Amino acid sequence: MDEGLTPQVYVPLAQSPFSSITIVVRTATEPMSVVSTMREKVAALDKDVPIFAVKTLDEYLGESVAQARFNSRLLGIFATFALILAVIGIYGVISYSVTQGTHEIGVRLALGAGVRAVLQLVVGQGLRLALVGIAIGLAGAFLLTRVLRTMLFGVRPTDLVTFLSVPLILSGATLLASYIPARRATKVDPIARSRKRSS
Repeated sequence: MDEGLTPQVYVPLAQSPFSSITIVVRTATEPMSVVSTMREKVAALDKDVPIFAVKTLDEYLGESVAQARFNSRLLGIFATFALILAVIGIYGVISYSVTQGTHEIGVRLALGAGVRAVLQLVVGQGLRLALVGIAIGLAGAFLLTRVLRTMLFGVRPTDLVTFLSVPLILSGATLLASYIPARRATKVDPIARSRKRSS
């Protein structure tokens, strides 16, 4: 039995100690359109019996999963903020690291290395770091799926879209953080750079 399901027991009205009952009506038309007819039918049996809390099955279902849906949305908001912070952090760290290696890029270019080869080297180093981090993160996420299972609604803990899109976003941030500073560094004249550093 699913852990989220509550066991149900049918008890005949004659054996029920409760003073109210629930009537379920199945209709082929719009559900709320039969309420007046039901009131007339009940009043014909006993005019002192009130009908209250009239709701559709969709409304009952919505109320039963409202807390789980709220938890799922809250978790989604926090996860989105965490992803944004991760993208900003990765971009900042990788970009700073590449900028720090500007002198090395200039030396490579002065010794005859091609711009394309330098860019491939710098971007490759950044992507290797990102792939290691993504692999560790995915492994941790898979290990935590049992904990997340009770907090999610309408999505599986091992959702394929999530496990594909997040690594792609982080890899994209790393690619940009590596490429943009490296491309900028390759456009600076190595001789002018070395003169500036010596002065």
